[in-house]
Amino acid sequence: MKITDRDWELLQIIWDYMVVEDEVPTSADAIVIGGSGMTTDSALRAAELYHAGVAPVIVASGFANPEFSASVTEAEMLADVLIDQGVPPEAIKRDHAATNTGDNITNSANILKDTGIYAGSVILIHKPFMTRRFLATALAQWPQPQPRLYVTSWPTSLKEYHALHARFYGSEDEKMIYLMLGDYERIKSYPAKGFSVKQPESPKADAAYEQLAERGFTIKEAG
Repeated sequence: MKITDRDWELLQIIWDYMVVEDEVPTSADAIVIGGSGMTTDSALRAAELYHAGVAPVIVASGFANPEFSASVTEAEMLADVLIDQGVPPEAIKRDHAATNTGDNITNSANILKDTGIYAGSVILIHKPFMTRRFLATALAQWPQPQPRLYVTSWPTSLKEYHALHARFYGSEDEKMIYLMLGDYERIKSYPAKGFSVKQPESPKADAAYEQLAERGFTIKEAG
């Protein structure tokens, strides 16, 4: 399905709502990266913060996703990129068991606790359009007492990320789009299930979402 200029305009509205970029602190206790399928750009952002001396430990979280016939876990893929970027292996904790976003949060919190790492402040990293939902999930599911939570991603634009995504997954124009729309739907529906905290309303983004659905874009189910 070809993405038209009008589609890009609508997608930009949703992207602008979904991407949350906090001003990260100069010092935090840990970084948590949520598994994101085959894409590993979030590990580049984590490595950048590690080398800036922001946090001494990184948790890479995610299972071997059967959707992609993965032979290694997302955690291992992220860890490999971190190591390629010069992060010492001993600074990386791996969570191979997380099968959804809630698991990314709760498993990572438990790993930090079980390894004796105090988590008073944590930087969360995910693909750009997942940042709002990742933070909302952490605010709902990170065990009490919660750390100070910040969220960030590798800086990019909608079209740049679409091109990056295509390099990982092939030339399916719709792939990133339906993943993003699926995450938008979960931002709206998951608070009622207790999976995340309710986010500010955006009538403009709601209207763009409805128009894209009417134009034939589908929604991807995920965790």
